[in-house]
Amino acid sequence: MDHPDQQVPEKQQRSNELVSNFGAAKQAEPTDPMDLVGTMVPGGDVEFLARCFVEEYAAMGYDGEQILELFRQPQYAGVHPVYSAKGERAVRALIEEVLAECGVFRVSESIIEEPPARRSKLVQIEMPGTPDEDGQP
Repeated sequence: MDHPDQQVPEKQQRSNELVSNFGAAKQAEPTDPMDLVGTMVPGGDVEFLARCFVEEYAAMGYDGEQILELFRQPQYAGVHPVYSAKGERAVRALIEEVLAECGVFRVSESIIEEPPARRSKLVQIEMPGTPDEDGQP
């Protein structure tokens, strides 16, 4: 603000207040909820969003049936609306199409534990022709 007497429009004032009370500038308090909450935003391409979710789940190692099961669950607000609107057949077709393009990322690992090292006794090996303690061969 250039001049202290200059009036801030009410809308801008409310916006500034929201940012300071709820935005990045707000200090965390012990009573603040720590749950991440997703919200649907109007507009956008829901099928593209669903395709991205399928790619993400495939990259995490989920197969087609596991991904379809996520779409069926109402608590998955990002993908369940697609399942509700399009139906299982369309969602299954989308999953198959995406998995045919990008596949499923799988990783396996094997942990081989080595046996504990045995302590061996040190043994002095004498070779013929080497001097003994007295210097004699």
